[in-house]
Order: sequence, then structure tokens, then C-alpha cells
Amino acid sequence: MSTNNTNHPLITLAENSSREAREALVAATAAQFLDTGTEASLMERTLFSDILVKLYNFARQEVRLKLSATLAMADWAPIELVRELALDSFDIAQPILAFCPILNDDILVEVVKACGFDHRATIAERSCIGEIVSESLIETEDKKILSTLAANVTARIAPKDFERAMNVLSDTPESLNALITRHDLPPSLVAAAFAIAGAEARDAITARVSPRIASRLVSIVADTAANVAATMTKGLFHHPMPERVVETVRKTARNMDVKPTPGFLVAALMRGEREQFIRGIAQILELPVAGVSRKLISAETESIALAARAANFDSSIVRTIYETLETRSIPWTIGDDRTVALVWMRCSPGAARTAFAKGMTN
Repeated sequence: MSTNNTNHPLITLAENSSREAREALVAATAAQFLDTGTEASLMERTLFSDILVKLYNFARQEVRLKLSATLAMADWAPIELVRELALDSFDIAQPILAFCPILNDDILVEVVKACGFDHRATIAERSCIGEIVSESLIETEDKKILSTLAANVTARIAPKDFERAMNVLSDTPESLNALITRHDLPPSLVAAAFAIAGAEARDAITARVSPRIASRLVSIVADTAANVAATMTKGLFHHPMPERVVETVRKTARNMDVKPTPGFLVAALMRGEREQFIRGIAQILELPVAGVSRKLISAETESIALAARAANFDSSIVRTIYETLETRSIPWTIGDDRTVALVWMRCSPGAARTAFAKGMTN
């Protein structure tokens, strides 16, 4: 577009301040923006986006729907425009909230606070949302939203928010069980979770610990389970459990030396706490820390896959561990995907532990 052409239709429309002209300008800009897509320069995309954001209120429904559908999977989408779409009515916002790769946690939190149930439910299902997003969802204290979040195993939930969610879901057994059987249940909450869990959830919790610790869970928590359950099933978040009961449960969890969960360890690794991650893996596998450290720090795909398989991690997390531990800037390849798939195909957790521990000494 030549800036010297004062007769260009877009320039003519821009000079006309009527609502009809503004609607036409937005539609024409959106059409040109979507037609050029990734071929447009950064400057051109920025210019188009600036116009669309400033005149967004003049964009007709069909224009907004086209923008949403096109930008939902675009990693080049302008963040300011994506924000406008995410805050729009649900039929426009849904593709953006569900899929848009550049949508950040700050915008998601803004949407949770500004919009209604459908927006929140879609965010609760979104892959890999961060702790601040989960916190904002839990703050709504909406049982349906929290049930959806509990089922989203890729969502990160901070320990303090886990406990709050347990309180909110305390009178919805199925959702509560989904929450407390998650892979990232904080070790500090294992005893409290066991006290209020249903039979299936208790089996899942005890499966994570040794038979000795499982037996102690049953006997020790039995003394406080009635008090814990009676208090928590009332759902009174603003009226906490009696301090004596809380302290008993917390001491129980500490004294039992419950093994850390996979989600807890991956979260630690993502925070840069590499030593805690390695110690946790060693604790789960009951192997010497030094030996586990040597094998993991080497960042060999097969070693990481074997450790993850042995520790009952999900196979999808192996790449995250590799890319976090890798210091040689060697990118992940399709060959690494095959290696992980073969480990899961050929090895049970026990066999993976044996293979991982081969040649390891104290």
C-alpha cells in the first residue's frame, strides 16, 4: 500500500469518523490482516493489530469470528488483539482460550476475573496452565470449575491452592477423589487427603507409598479422620479445622517421610531446584543420590526415560525433563520420541528401575 496514494480506500475510510465507516475500516483491515498472515512483516502486523484493537468495538460479529478462528492456532498472533478476542463473548473467545499458543497467564487470569462460567470452564481445560491461573479458578469456589480443573492433569496447582480446592470439593466425593489422586498431590497433604478420601482414592494414595507407610497411614490417620472429615465436609473454608487436628495431620505427614509425587518434582525442576528433583527421584526409586545424579545430569534420553518410567511419571513429561536438564543445547528430535516410546513399550516400572540402576554404585 503506497502511503502517497491519498485515494486509497482504507485512507478514505480512516478519514471518515462515522460508525459505518469505522465498521468498514475494521472489516477491510481484518481482511488484509488475515490475507497476509505470516507473510506480512512485523511492522505491517503491528500496524494492522493496532487498528483492530483501537477500533475493536466497531468490528462486526462475523469479523470477530474470523479473527478468532484464524488466530486460535497462530504463534504469530499479536497479543493485544488476542486479549480482545479472549475477553469477548464466549462463541468468539472459545477457540482462543482453548488453543491459542501465545495466550499468557496474566490474560487468562484477567479473563477468569472478568468473564463467566463458560470462559472459566474452557480455561480450566486448557493445557499447561500455570499456578496463578489455577489459583484464580480456585478462588471462584465454583465446584464445577474446580472439578474440571482437577481432571486437567497438565494444570499446575500450588500446594496452598490444593488445600483450598480440597475444602471446596469436600462435599462432592467424585470430584474430590479426582483432585486428591492427581499425580502432583503435595506430600504435605497426603495424610489429610487420605483422611477424607473415598475407598478408591485411598487405594490410589496408598499405592504411592511403601506398605509400611500405608499401614501407618491407616492406623495413625484413623485417630483424626473423624474430626478432619467432619470439619472439611462442611466446606467451611473461612472456618479452618481445629489447630490440634491440623497439627496432628501435618506431623503425621512429616513423620511418615512420604515420597514426593512426580508432579511435585517436575514443578521443583521447572523452578530451577535441580538438586531437589534429583533427590526426589532417588527417594522414589530407593537408589543412591550420587548415582541418580550422574545418570540424569548426563541428559541422555534413554536414562531420563528409564528413570521417569520407573518413577511412574507420564511419558509426555520426559521431554520437559530433558530440555530442562540439557546444558549442551542439543535439541529434542523425533528419534528421542521413539526412544521414549520404546522404553514405555518394553519396560514395566520395575524393569525400568533395574535398567536405570545398572552399573550404579553408592
